[in-house]
This record gives sequence, structure tokens and C-alpha cells, in this order.
Amino acid sequence: MSYLEVINMDFIERRLEDIEKERKKLEIQIAALSRQTDEMDAKIRAYLADRSRNPHPRHFDLIDKVQKFKIPGGLANKSLEGLLDSLQWKVYYAQRAWQQMWQNAEAAQRASKTTADTTKADASEVDMPEGQNQEKSQYSVDTLWEIQQEKLKTYGYDQSIETKSAFRNRMAEDYKRLSKDRRADQEIVMTFDKDEKKCLLGFKE
Repeated sequence: MSYLEVINMDFIERRLEDIEKERKKLEIQIAALSRQTDEMDAKIRAYLADRSRNPHPRHFDLIDKVQKFKIPGGLANKSLEGLLDSLQWKVYYAQRAWQQMWQNAEAAQRASKTTADTTKADASEVDMPEGQNQEKSQYSVDTLWEIQQEKLKTYGYDQSIETKSAFRNRMAEDYKRLSKDRRADQEIVMTFDKDEKKCLLGFKE
């Protein structure tokens, strides 16, 4: 064997070793992405359970990284291609599960907010102290009017039995009357009377 042949064989062996090292690195990267996919469920659940205390899972970054992952042509073989294919399918199905998880959490949050708003509407504190400026008073009464309209819709009534102007006058008169008799520890709230089909002011029990 000539000197050149020896050098050539040595070069080929080193090249093959380098290729195997690069393939090993790719296997490690794919395995790491697979573990991150497995761990992502817990991160998403934790974030959705308490967004103020847990960081955003950044699952879209992981999805994007897996989708764009490529095996260089010179390093590709059936083993690596099989690992990557399995990972990408794994993330594809995981993405659908995460999306559903997220949608369920958003729906639950909206339902909770609606319930809270309804409860607030059933017993809304009236912030209209004497001496406040007219603009704020107008805004407060308009807000109470909107609450009454929403309550009417909730109970299946098409329209109010009184005009907005009549409602505004009634609220102002009732508030003034209640304010004269109110004790220091009493709060004035608005509740919806289903029989009278309108909101009424009274003392919080």
C-alpha cells in the first residue's frame, strides 16, 4: 500500500468518525426535543392554572423548532430520519392536544368572568355619592341602565318597561331617599326584581 493510499484511508476513517459524531449530536438534539415535548403538558397546565405565578410555556417556539428541524444531507440515514419523523408526528398530535387544553381554559375563564359579572349585576354597589361631578354621575347611571338591560335579556324579557330617562330619574330619587336613612355601616346596592322586571336600589343585607 502506497503512502498516498495510507493517507487517503486515514482521511476517510477520520471523516467517518466525524460523521458519526455529528449524527450522535443530532440524536441527542432530537432526544432533548422529545423530552421537552413530554414536559410541555405540565408547563402549559401550570401556566393556565395560575398565569401570575408561572411563566408562559412558549410551546409555539418548541413547535416551530421541531417543524424546522432538518438533517443535513451528508448526515442523513434511516435511523436519524426515523427519529425525526417520530418526533414531528409526536409534536403534531401534542400541538392539537395543547390547543384544545388552551381553548378549554379560555372557555372556563370566560364562563367564570360571566358568572362574576352576573353576580356583580345582581348586587351592584352604587357609586354615586352626593357632591360628585355631573359627568361621573351620568356615567354611573348609564352603567346601571346597561346592567338592567342585560338582566332583562338574561330572564328572557325583550325590552324594559321604562325608558332610560325614567330609569335615570327613578335611580336618582331612590338613591337620595336611601341616603337620608342610611347608617354609616350600610351600603346601597342594586338588585334585579324578576317580578317587577326592573332593577331596584336597597340596602345590602
